[in-house]
Amino acid sequence: MNKNHESLSQRLKKAGFSPSEIQSVFTGIAKMRAEEKSFLEYSDENWGAAFNASECFYTMIKQATAETAAYFDSLTEEEKSLKQYTFTALFTLQNRASQQYLEILTLVKNGFSDGAFARWRSMYELSVISSFILKYGEVVAEKFIEASESQDRYDWAMASGVFSEKKRHVTFGDLLKLCDMDAEVCKENYTVANQTVHASPQGTFGRLGAQEGTGSDSQRSGYGIAAPAIHSANTLALISSMLFSLYPDEKTMETMSLSAKWLDELIEIYCDTHEKLFPDDKEE
Repeated sequence: MNKNHESLSQRLKKAGFSPSEIQSVFTGIAKMRAEEKSFLEYSDENWGAAFNASECFYTMIKQATAETAAYFDSLTEEEKSLKQYTFTALFTLQNRASQQYLEILTLVKNGFSDGAFARWRSMYELSVISSFILKYGEVVAEKFIEASESQDRYDWAMASGVFSEKKRHVTFGDLLKLCDMDAEVCKENYTVANQTVHASPQGTFGRLGAQEGTGSDSQRSGYGIAAPAIHSANTLALISSMLFSLYPDEKTMETMSLSAKWLDELIEIYCDTHEKLFPDDKEE
């Protein structure tokens, strides 16, 4: 028995567990660890190429991000001042989206498609906010940054001047209607993501990781992971393109062009893998 198990055993004993109950706990832990190991082996064997494609895409985006940051640093203070708040806001939003992309990739690797899709919901919202800030510029970007020190969620958007002074609060829906994004494109997926996040009957009985006809439980699943993986890559590309559009230098645009081509490959790999593993799946 290693030190961790010995410590846990002592705590269980202190809590009133009998020797047989303690043994049952360790048996359950061992089973859970074995199931985790088995699933990760399955995941790597069947989805490994797709995960590699996701990681490859991430490295391309990070390279382009570093290039645009270097370009911004090379500007004079006067040149920076023209878009400094917009750049800072979009750069920070894009960095947050990049982290969430990695979180989603970790979840799909471990067979948690519902959690991954719920996390994509946040990425999508970041893309809407990025689009709104890009559209309305420096004044709005400055207010967005200042709001980080307050409890303000969306009222910073009042600085755009497009809302009535009588409006009490700005909502996410308001931003979605006014930003330069096609709301219909992601409407259905965003609705599903909301159901997944909240304690809705749809998200409870229609879990993404449960293939139709197989029932659902709390186990990891190789089913349903293509959707959040693809959506997260598409959304990261979108948010990144907004950032890079501020200073479209040749080096950054070349990297982004390559990443766009690779994104098509990534989508094809995930779709082909899903079709191969679940040939009878009725979902598109």
